[in-house]
Amino acid sequence: MNELIVTIIIILFPGIIATIISDKIAYHSKWSSFKFGLYSLVLGIFTYALLQSFVYIYDILHSCDGSSITWSHLDIWNIAFIKKPAIPIWEVGLAILLSVPVALFASWTINFKLFNKVGKLLHITNKYGDENLFSYFLNSKEIDWVYVRDPNRGFTYQGRIESFSENDNIQEVVMSEVTVYNYSDSIELYTIPSLYLSSTIGNFIIEIIPEDSLGEQNVT
Repeated sequence: MNELIVTIIIILFPGIIATIISDKIAYHSKWSSFKFGLYSLVLGIFTYALLQSFVYIYDILHSCDGSSITWSHLDIWNIAFIKKPAIPIWEVGLAILLSVPVALFASWTINFKLFNKVGKLLHITNKYGDENLFSYFLNSKEIDWVYVRDPNRGFTYQGRIESFSENDNIQEVVMSEVTVYNYSDSIELYTIPSLYLSSTIGNFIIEIIPEDSLGEQNVT
């Protein structure tokens, strides 16, 4: 493998780790290979920038004795200007450690929709987020007890949403404390501790049950 490619991979490794962690814990639509690479680059630069800020803080603290500040710059910034750069291993190693909190912060901004909320506050956008509406709805804090109606199978399920997922082909829901009813006449059939549902996109109808309606037999 080309030496330059190996160098680039090692340098971008903190960003790759941060992106993998964010991909696992953040709610978002599926990332393409291009987006994954772009996010790896952005999070990698952010990780090294965080490391640089710590170095500058150390410089400031080191000059508290009254001496002038001597700013220390990471060698990683010189990579683009050197034909055969030496990899600053200690910088990459520290950046890898910092990639975890960077990933957690990035995931928090995605899940909390920080940029979308700021954009709405400034009246710049009404976009709710990056994930699909199915995930956005089920991830809402208001979701507790729900009716999941499945007209094709002829059932209505009352219970709590435990987990969910969606891809290009199917939607999946896992429910707990489930009561199963006929869809047509709402007659109660049976109760079960948990239930897994899977169907093609758009076959589920999910309704939030108001607290004052819990326990009622009529689910029509």
